[in-house]
Amino acid sequence: MNIWQNNPRIRDFSGQDNKPYTNTSLVRATNILLCLSNGANTNTEIAKYCKYSTSTVHRLLNVMKNLRWVVQDRTNHKYYLGPVANELIANQGHAHRYLLAHALQEMGRLSNLSEETINLSVLVQLRSVLLHAIHSKQELIITEMDSGYGMLFAVGATAKVLLSQLDEAEIREVLRKVDLAELTGKIITDRNQLMAQLKGIRVKGYGTSCGERIAGAICISAAIKNYTHPVALSILGPESRLRPRLEEIKEELLTSVRRISNNIKSSL
Repeated sequence: MNIWQNNPRIRDFSGQDNKPYTNTSLVRATNILLCLSNGANTNTEIAKYCKYSTSTVHRLLNVMKNLRWVVQDRTNHKYYLGPVANELIANQGHAHRYLLAHALQEMGRLSNLSEETINLSVLVQLRSVLLHAIHSKQELIITEMDSGYGMLFAVGATAKVLLSQLDEAEIREVLRKVDLAELTGKIITDRNQLMAQLKGIRVKGYGTSCGERIAGAICISAAIKNYTHPVALSILGPESRLRPRLEEIKEELLTSVRRISNNIKSSL
């Protein structure tokens, strides 16, 4: 497990308690919360990843318990995100409003250009969350599920683009827990072949699927970079309409994700 993977706004905090930040306790508490959100749930694990003494971690965890940022299980003595942290992330639309602010203009541009469904999805705790959708302007439309949590399976361009942004160990852990044959039928069921496909998507920055989730539908999805979570911007529509324009739509999508990624980076 790589605690700092996919957290570019936070991962450089470790080992930099005094520069450029002045509130050392706040920096350390932030790193501890990040560890908890990535599955490091014991005093020893957190101390290892953050390179703090166990006594420092124990002291901060006690303070954070009193503030309800964390809770401790009395049986296994492990720590977990508490009510306050969960309240902050319960509404994903509000939690990722920063991302939405940078993406909405480009989503509108792609909607006007393609007249197909535009989806913005984010990976949260190995689940794909549809944050925002602009539905097609056509009479025949194809849409994803409403905003909310859905288990991430390696089916369809959006899921694969999100998965491709994890490190290899995390991807293998996800694939190990999924019965690919049961989920995908005729779709790729060999884990090594799927891993190779995900690596190719990571290099290209985008992926395309046809009929993997919805018969007769094409989805082209691209990765938005520089955000705290893996993000995918996707265009979804009937194959009969999208296939003749696929190359044009792909280039426009890649232009949009570059703009959004650069805007996020420049605003940090």
